[in-house]
Amino acid sequence: MSKAFDTIKRRKILEILQTTGCSSDHTRIVRFLISNRKLKVNINKSSSNWFDTTLGSFQGDSRSGALFITTLAGALNDVRQQAARPDPPISPSSLPLESAYADDVDFLDEDSESLARLIPLTSRVLKDWNLFVNEGKTENTHIYMASNTEVNSEGILLKDQEPWRTSKQLGSLMCSTADIRHRICLANAAFNTFTKLWMQPRKISITLLMHVYNAMVLSVFVYNSSSWAAPKNVLGKLDTCHRRHLGRILRCHRPSVITISFLYIRCGARPLSELVRKARWRMLGHVLRLHPDSTAQNALMFAVVGSGHLRGRRGRLQN
Repeated sequence: MSKAFDTIKRRKILEILQTTGCSSDHTRIVRFLISNRKLKVNINKSSSNWFDTTLGSFQGDSRSGALFITTLAGALNDVRQQAARPDPPISPSSLPLESAYADDVDFLDEDSESLARLIPLTSRVLKDWNLFVNEGKTENTHIYMASNTEVNSEGILLKDQEPWRTSKQLGSLMCSTADIRHRICLANAAFNTFTKLWMQPRKISITLLMHVYNAMVLSVFVYNSSSWAAPKNVLGKLDTCHRRHLGRILRCHRPSVITISFLYIRCGARPLSELVRKARWRMLGHVLRLHPDSTAQNALMFAVVGSGHLRGRRGRLQN
């Protein structure tokens, strides 16, 4: 959606709080926090006069996100009622039919025609709530597994090259293998921006250099790594790139030789594959502790139980 936080109607927020059973004290506090809000515009060194605002939830504190999510939940509930979709949005096969993060909303279904009918309805309903769908950023993604003989219009085999693998979801590619390769390229670019720091005469300790590396490069490496499901050889490429960076920080180049274990000890680092494994276990534990009606729990149940009626991929069963 476009400018989502700035367009929500404050009157709608109070109506939702009252209809969902919030106490009069909570409603009164929210009314006080969102009323008599003023803004001013800064351009270069010039500032405008203060002016009153009647729309939006100002970003920058915990209240703004909560109020926006509350409004969006009410709008999506209105969409479900007018589209005759299940509430909660779960299909008979346990497939979650909606997922949302801040102002990014996804509708899922096994039938593309129902989704095509849903798009104009959603735009019309959300507009009544003063929320505007950014049609330029709206994407349609068909997730499927191509057969061994399926080709595209150019005659190239689609096996493991389906178009959905390069679609982005919250900054990550939907295919874990493609996303890891993308992360390696981004991490190399981030590492090269600090070349002067790594290559200057040794005036900075290895500990401080690793603090900079972990903050500016490692965070790029392992972004959303808790959702990866990739084979060992792909994770091995991640470790290889990581060790190459550590070697450059230690200025250990050919023909100098350093063992992998000593490299990690000198830098106080660990293989990225281990960090990814721990992140995945943490994410699984977080999902298992969520409410049974949450989208993540429903997705897990669909993957384990509900997808039994669908044709699985060929080969050894996945863990």
